[in-house]
Amino acid sequence: MPRSLKDEIQPFSMKRQNPYLDMQFCFDRPQALEHAGVFDDSALQVTGSAIGHYRARTVRPGLQYFDCDLQFPEPLTIHKVLPDSLCIVQVLGGQWQHRVDGMHNEYTSGSVHTLGLSESMETVDQLPAGSHARMAGLRIAGDYLRELAEEDPSFQALLKLLSDGVKFSELRSCPAVGRLLERMYYSPYQGALERLNQESLSLAVLVELAAHLAPHSAKPIPAVRGQADLAHEARFQLDANLINPPGTQALARSLGVGETTLRRAFSRVYGQSMLEYVRQQRMELARDLLRQGKWQVAQIAYRLGYANPANFNHAYKAWFGHSPGVER
Repeated sequence: MPRSLKDEIQPFSMKRQNPYLDMQFCFDRPQALEHAGVFDDSALQVTGSAIGHYRARTVRPGLQYFDCDLQFPEPLTIHKVLPDSLCIVQVLGGQWQHRVDGMHNEYTSGSVHTLGLSESMETVDQLPAGSHARMAGLRIAGDYLRELAEEDPSFQALLKLLSDGVKFSELRSCPAVGRLLERMYYSPYQGALERLNQESLSLAVLVELAAHLAPHSAKPIPAVRGQADLAHEARFQLDANLINPPGTQALARSLGVGETTLRRAFSRVYGQSMLEYVRQQRMELARDLLRQGKWQVAQIAYRLGYANPANFNHAYKAWFGHSPGVER
């Protein structure tokens, strides 16, 4: 029997015409997407079936997180109307493509892509039979972005992504945003902790993207801060780049302090070195992922940045005293 989990959360649309509802499903054999409950009535046409999972959750009014890992055994076509909004997507595997106002856009694996619409437009997603898509992203209402920009000019740079009708961009030089989206996709949390994690990381995506797009001053003035603030900022950057953390020298440079000052501050506040902290967080994340039972040991090893699963096995056993297989 097919297993279908439709944990319907209170439906919410960033604007009334937004076709994507808050919901979740998991199909272990082909099911028609038309009846899955993903779209509201503004989706004009949906044809095709899928195997895998999809979920979407509004983390704040006007800000929706989504992710999926879907296979399409037959051609997929989704004809819908999107409102003025910004979509930020990280494709983790496979592909996605659509046509907006006559413009063909392709989302490729490994880069962050943004789609900005300054007004409502018809969009057609088309994927061939046998294709698949694994991705995570945010849908942001245009009104929500404008409110942010009014409250803080730092977010004005995001509004540029909504200009000129349709704007599709690939942000190869902004890996921090992609890593944040990956962390949401591979989140080990559930329930209230998962909701809080999605909200905090979604907001972090907006902050990172705004900082990336903002014009940089020629001579930045380093902020004066105490050891606690410095340690917290370092920890935030380490958490945001857990799979490929910056070295002490690069991290100290980005924070505008010397390496010795940073090491001392972090050790005094957290009682361990930055290297020990990163190792602990990666091992805790590995244990959480193993206990979920969704991925093979080798998949988790590669996800955590280990080129060889055997090295991951040795590191895990050295940290916890037993092999990763014990957790499954």
